[in-house]
Amino acid sequence: MTDLQQAFERHLERSRFFATQDKVVVAVSTGVDSMVLLDLLQHLPSKNRPQIIVAHMNHQLRKQSQLEERFIRQYCKRNDLKLAVAHWPQDLHPQTGVENAARQARYHFFREVMKDNQARILITAHHQNDLAETMLMKMTRGGQLSQLVGIRDRRPFASGTLIRPLLPFSKQQLKKYALQHHLKWYEDKTNKDLNIQRNRFRHAIIPMLEKENPQLLSHLENYHQQLTDLLAWRDQAVADQLAACVDQQGRMILARLAKNKEIIRKEILRQWFNQQGMYDIKDQQLDELLQSLENKKKPQQTIKLPHQYILEKDYATCALKKLDNPLENLQKSQDHVIKLEQWYQVDSIKLMAVSAEKSFFKDEEQMVSQWLAPDQFPLRLRQWRQKDRIRLKNGHHQLVKRVLIDQKVPQKQRDQQMVLVDVHDEVVWIVNRKWSWFERPADYRQTWQPCFIGIKNKEKKVNE
Repeated sequence: MTDLQQAFERHLERSRFFATQDKVVVAVSTGVDSMVLLDLLQHLPSKNRPQIIVAHMNHQLRKQSQLEERFIRQYCKRNDLKLAVAHWPQDLHPQTGVENAARQARYHFFREVMKDNQARILITAHHQNDLAETMLMKMTRGGQLSQLVGIRDRRPFASGTLIRPLLPFSKQQLKKYALQHHLKWYEDKTNKDLNIQRNRFRHAIIPMLEKENPQLLSHLENYHQQLTDLLAWRDQAVADQLAACVDQQGRMILARLAKNKEIIRKEILRQWFNQQGMYDIKDQQLDELLQSLENKKKPQQTIKLPHQYILEKDYATCALKKLDNPLENLQKSQDHVIKLEQWYQVDSIKLMAVSAEKSFFKDEEQMVSQWLAPDQFPLRLRQWRQKDRIRLKNGHHQLVKRVLIDQKVPQKQRDQQMVLVDVHDEVVWIVNRKWSWFERPADYRQTWQPCFIGIKNKEKKVNE
């Protein structure tokens, strides 16, 4: 038995991530990290070994993707492991934000595998280097102290828990194990691209810091554990105070909130927001909200917050509320305006719909997400016109006509081509052809609105 295998088993016993014969979904990309994780789990003593379901997502981002899928299919067949595979079709790849979109698609797939197999545990192969990279990146960007924890070894996910049992172990340890055991794996060439921030930390910044102190990774992992314990203690203390400040209707009782010290008031308010689904509140916002709540000259107020939330102050209490349908609230009633979750015909065989919720679309339907500024709504669907054009990433524009010519669209289809336009009649999407490029502000997740656009084959008469 190798040192890593012994250490891994001891770590599992201490952490009690899962019980014997629990069903666990293991995310396997065929990279060295996930192949080592899978091998370690397979070699656990039978009394400690869970029931393994391998989940592999073929993102179709590289030519090598097909080889990787074929390899993991053969591996699971040879080792008598249950396997679930999903594909992320290229026509669903967005023009921008591919990494984030791929991650969302991947974790949606993991949820489905857990549901289909009645498994409550997802296991990923994040390790000590991933933890260090994340901690340093968070430190560089700034933000909340809780974000400096980086990656937690367990967190709620879907209807169960996501666990990361390799966090105490370095990439070097994993690779050494893989070589000792003659494991086969595939390298993702994009991991060497220094245009990606994480890769710069991985290949340049962390190696430089390790020259200053070879124990950097273990020290950061130790800080991670200390901070995790400290924040757990803080969150429990705040939760106790929050319980005393909230009435039976869930409203904040302002007089009780005011009895706490300022720093405690801020954390009580933050945790209260978090419990109601509102996250990433900045310190400055909390300071301004507390001032408003303590302002006796304005006993009644409605304060707009990010993500379509509002805070309503009513003398002695305040309540947090979320607008029911943010996209619909932005839309005005006018001819040909896109109504949410209604299918529209875009050509002889395809239908299109827009929704505020990703869950509206079924698995067999193509779906893309797009962030748009609030002043772009309502959206409209119409046929393209000769002067229509789309924005390009370089700041230039391109005529829709030129796009159709370049894509060799037949004249008959070209005449029927539909475009999705915003309230300014600017083309957002040449349907099924090309998106406009909209420069997003740094805080677009707080100020812009995500919408989900789906395409499906025509199955029934279009809603009128």
